[in-house]
Amino acid sequence: MKTIEDVLKKLDEIILWCKENKSPAGYFACTYRIMTAQVLKGIQQKKFEDNPRMTVLDIAFAQRYLQAWENYNKGIKCTNSWYIAFEAAKNKNLLILQHIFLGMNAHINLDLGVSAASIMPYRKINPLKKDFENINNVIASINQSVQNSLNKICYPVDLIDQLSNGNDNAVLDFAISKARDTSWTTAVITSNTPIFLRDSVIGIVDYAAAKVASQIVNPKILTPTLLKELKKCESSDVVKNIEILEATKNT
Repeated sequence: MKTIEDVLKKLDEIILWCKENKSPAGYFACTYRIMTAQVLKGIQQKKFEDNPRMTVLDIAFAQRYLQAWENYNKGIKCTNSWYIAFEAAKNKNLLILQHIFLGMNAHINLDLGVSAASIMPYRKINPLKKDFENINNVIASINQSVQNSLNKICYPVDLIDQLSNGNDNAVLDFAISKARDTSWTTAVITSNTPIFLRDSVIGIVDYAAAKVASQIVNPKILTPTLLKELKKCESSDVVKNIEILEATKNT
């Protein structure tokens, strides 16, 4: 892939496959597409210190997800955190937000830091930090639109949104910003690791991300009974849910 437009095209193909196969994997794919389109818009509006470099980062970042997706579907080993996220699509009991957070965990906690280190010279990651942080602002700008879509398919989210006057999308802001804090640490550590040792470091980070993924699948703060009740409040029409999330890109 040479452009972010190429990335968006690939994501559209994954989303189409998910709709055809009624796969909850489409929930994260839609969310990621919306975020990618927003980053592209930020680059076009020259919101970053080095916009061409941000394009390179965005493509490297996307390739890790796309490669993991391809490997998983071909039965080839992918990272543990992505394996758990993709396997979760078979679990009919998970909430839509759990599917989205599983994708965010693998892609941001693991992939983003590794991708950032991969495009910068050895031990010279710091010049990227400001643009890395700017991504938070660009992506946060779409969170309310995503929230509005979730309101249509997950009734408890709509109720919380009404009670909090829209401030509940701070949960998405927090989840993304905290994950990006973690991923910057990963970027620094990876950047300062010699190339021949990087796979070992990536494996350690992946192990930690997989632990987080397991907690997302089986959250201690929510009992199975409560999860089951929350699930009843969601639309069970996977295709329609994906289409509602897809529509966010046009809002």
